This record gives sequence, C-alpha cells and structure tokens, in this order.
Amino acid sequence: MKMSRYISTALLCNLFAFVALFVAEPLCAQQPSPTPATPRDAAGELADSVRSVLSEQPVSANGMNISLSGDTVLVTYPDSLNKQPSKYVPSLFEEPKLELFQGFTISADVVAPIQYLASDYGGLEGALRLNLKNTYFPVFEAGFAKCDATDENTDISYQTSAPYFRIGVDMNMLKNKFQENRLYVGLRYGFSSFTYDLSGPDLIDPIWGGSQPFECSSLSSSCSWLEFVLGVQVKIWKTFHMGWSLRLKRAFSIGSTEHSDPYYIPGYGTTTNSTALGATYNLIFDLNWGKRPKQHREGNGK
Repeated sequence: MKMSRYISTALLCNLFAFVALFVAEPLCAQQPSPTPATPRDAAGELADSVRSVLSEQPVSANGMNISLSGDTVLVTYPDSLNKQPSKYVPSLFEEPKLELFQGFTISADVVAPIQYLASDYGGLEGALRLNLKNTYFPVFEAGFAKCDATDENTDISYQTSAPYFRIGVDMNMLKNKFQENRLYVGLRYGFSSFTYDLSGPDLIDPIWGGSQPFECSSLSSSCSWLEFVLGVQVKIWKTFHMGWSLRLKRAFSIGSTEHSDPYYIPGYGTTTNSTALGATYNLIFDLNWGKRPKQHREGNGK
C-alpha cells in the first residue's frame, strides 16, 4: 500500500506540472502583467487554468484518471495498484535464508597412510559430514589403524590392528555462509576396542638361572577419548575440495591388563603422554545442492 501511494503521488505531481507548463505559459505570454503577481494571485491563476483544462476534457495517464466535479479535482486509481502482488517479491533489506539441509561431504585422509609408510603406525580413515545451513556439520568418522613398533631400549615389540570410530560436530566460523570455503572448530568423541600383542627378549632368573620367553598375545583393551578440532576447507574445482585439521586428544578411559598398558590405541595414537596431538589432510567431495537461498513459491507463500 505504501508503494502504491508513492507512485500515485508522483504521477499526480507530474500531471499537475505538465498542465501548468502548457496552460500557464501561454497565459503569461498573452497577458503580461505590468506588476509582479503575489504568490497567492499566481496560485489562483494556476488553479483556474487547471480547472479550465479539466472542464473541457479529463486527463488520463498510466491508468489514472483526473477529472473535475464542481470545484473538486477527482483522481481515480486503477485496480491493479490496490492489489497485492501474487508472487513473493523479497525486500531489498531482507537477508537471504538458507534451507536447513544443504547436502553432505565425503572425505578421505591422506596423512594416515603416509604415516604408516613412514613410521611404525598409521592406517586408513574416511568421514561423512552432513551440512545444516552451511553452519553446523554433524560428522561420523571411521578408520582402521595398525601398529608394529619395537622399543630400541628394551627390545619389546608391540603389535595391534583394529577399527575405530568418531562422532561429533563442526561449526563454520566464517560470517558469510554462502561461500564455499570454511573455517571451523569442532568436537569429537572417539572409541576403539582392540587387542594387542607383546613380545620381547627372554626373561632370565637372576637367582636360579635359566630363562623364560616373554610373550603375551591377544590382550584385550578399549579406549574412549575427546578431540578438539580446528580445521579449514577450501574449494579447488567444482565439488572437489581440500582441507586440513589439527586435533588435540584427551583420553578419559583406557582399559589396562595385568601385564601392561597399551602403547598405541587405534584412532587415538600413542599413550606416552596425557594428551595426544593429531592432524589430517583431507580430499573432500562436497555433494551440495542447496546453497541457494530459500525460494518462495507462487501460491503457497513458502
């Protein structure tokens, strides 16, 4: 309604200016006044000129009709100005909105296999991540890790291999949620149930002499831990992205046996310190179909 009033007022002002230009100018040219007219006299002459024009023929423009009824000027509007638009027209100041579900990503870590080739432990890891409003990302991570390490000082060997799982959520910290790049922080809960083997040099009895082999097989253990995550994801080409993450891990439940504590936990890392550090470098496919703002369809107002 405000828009219709603005349009009507503008059209009415233009019409009055048009009439004044072609009516008042000839009058001034034919009947020059020897003395300057007062503003009240000029306004009266202009009103008389407008009434004279409208009394002969009404004026129409852009669907508006201007006519004279006695001393009153009548302005009629077309019906279309009073109707609400049938299709939703967003305001210039309205912030665009994202649909709740924006797709998902699948990714694979390349650090774990390289780590296995270059050190005593490593494995394979992948992740599935949902995209909610390009802001919140529930994550499920799974992997398989192996360790075959021997201590140089004690000559004790440690072997294990087992799957592990993590669940958590990431939050995109960038203000612009419509762009493809992301800076996120997150939290993970990790769990692994595994068995491990220990072997080493024979144990020698210092009193009676003799020796006994040192070997423990299939020792059962499990571990639960939390991870604090800081990561980056960057678009490379179309749906292909790359990114990295840094992780600070803290174990709060480690199963021990009567023989030893586990040296390495799949998915967590070594247990030589109270915390563990980790990193990933991910190849990511962002299967995303909902980056556009929420569309308001004609007829249902959604």
